[in-house]
Amino acid sequence: MELKYGRQIELNEIESKTIHLFLFACNHEKRVYSVYNNIAQKNNITKAVGLCYKSPSKAVSQGINLIAIKNHTEIYNLLDKELSKATGDEVNILVDYSCMTKSWYYSIILYLSKRDTSLKLLVAYFIYTPSKFSKPHKPKYNTDIAPLPGKYVVPTNKPKALIVCLGYEQKKAEGIIDHLDPKVCYLFYTKPTFDPLFVATIEDNNKDVLDYYSNVVTFPFNDLLFLERQLTSLYYLLKDDYSVIIAPLGPKPFTFIAMLLSVRFPDIDIWRVGSGSDINRYKREPISDDLFLIHEVVFQATEEVN
Repeated sequence: MELKYGRQIELNEIESKTIHLFLFACNHEKRVYSVYNNIAQKNNITKAVGLCYKSPSKAVSQGINLIAIKNHTEIYNLLDKELSKATGDEVNILVDYSCMTKSWYYSIILYLSKRDTSLKLLVAYFIYTPSKFSKPHKPKYNTDIAPLPGKYVVPTNKPKALIVCLGYEQKKAEGIIDHLDPKVCYLFYTKPTFDPLFVATIEDNNKDVLDYYSNVVTFPFNDLLFLERQLTSLYYLLKDDYSVIIAPLGPKPFTFIAMLLSVRFPDIDIWRVGSGSDINRYKREPISDDLFLIHEVVFQATEEVN
């Protein structure tokens, strides 16, 4: 299939639609079931699957199938299995990526954009639940600075242009900038956000890099179209002279938009900065029971696109 288009939508635009497959991640966060509980009241969900970081104690809970996921290949296998059951030409899936690791929802996007299926049309609703502010923990040592798995970008002799979305933990941005040593560097961060404490913390914990680099772009947290336009314009500015790398260290909606762009523009590489299994854990309580960022992404059979 191929990506046809994506657009930000409101929650009421999904109401009454049949969701053939609902995917979300199960972990310790308080917002785990926020999207599911809301959608289940207004939509028919044919099958819901909770992706777990560890083997669940039972296979099914409250009508939700629970499975452990170890790597991105298992995401592909799950989608192969579930989409092969589709009986019509069109399928709606919903992906709540609020609690997912980057590699999980990137794998879903890559699968949907590259895999051949019997479907003529697949509509994917990617939903994110914003969380209340919580103070950042002391940063862990950066042990994993590498491209996200699932996509290979052929190296070039061009110098690197690095686009970093700043998070609110310290030392993450410096880590990848030092590691890649880019020729040019652009910094993105959210301003405004739903809670101004996020902005203040981002600016305070990234003061050194913000003072050093002049190419700084701010974007509203809840305006994904604005963000997409900013990143697309920057890509066209850089692509002829540089190898473009995006390092999304900040909020997941930025990561999601960057991933969609890497599908549209295959020469964009997406990198991550992590601490292996020794990660900081946050409870991430939802701001509201009905506040979500929703992106409708339409995938069409290759022959239909052509």
